[in-house]
Amino acid sequence: MASSSAKSIQTNDDILPSLLSTDNISTQSTSRSRSNEDLFQNYQYSCLSLSWTIGINSNVPLLNLSVTGKTRYFYAVGNVGIIGTGSGKAQTLLQGHISNIISAAVSHDKQWLVTAESVPETFLIVWNTFTSKPVKYLTNIHETGLIRVYISRDGKLISILTEIPDQKIILWRWSNNDVSPIVLPVIPIVCERQSWFIMIEDRSFFCSIGTDSVIFYSMLK
Repeated sequence: MASSSAKSIQTNDDILPSLLSTDNISTQSTSRSRSNEDLFQNYQYSCLSLSWTIGINSNVPLLNLSVTGKTRYFYAVGNVGIIGTGSGKAQTLLQGHISNIISAAVSHDKQWLVTAESVPETFLIVWNTFTSKPVKYLTNIHETGLIRVYISRDGKLISILTEIPDQKIILWRWSNNDVSPIVLPVIPIVCERQSWFIMIEDRSFFCSIGTDSVIFYSMLK
């Protein structure tokens, strides 16, 4: 059996993450875009209206949305997000994605939910679970798609692990309209594809996991 080892990986440490290009990434608040309103409201004017779903996207985990003793949970069915209740007799449908939802995460207070699709267009939506309404979205995240999204404990920072090649980690302070997403340096090609990603609670460290490596990232200079 091969032995494991720990080592430092040489990266572009002289480049500050805030200086890396984010020109192709688009952010938008739903309250300020007529075209985006059309995107989320076009279901109202369709000749067919979705009222109930059966099934689950097995690669997207069930998320606990329960607050103040009220049982609620989130799961994905195809390109639709579902907020269910403890009785199982009600579904709130979160519609806005075109392709299948491949990843989702929720803040500690259960208010902010982020859902993501990967191909043919990378698209991420932030939802207010208390109102079941979308509040902001992110597009053109990466040319080849994304793998996983994560949201910080306070719900203010969203992190995104993109697909290969040129695999990256993108940080988005979505609640601040004046801040563009931050792209961290490209994950070294000497490492296999990173398939899992997590953020340490104080947001100063991040960790990605691949078949042959575990990489730790620090925001501290």
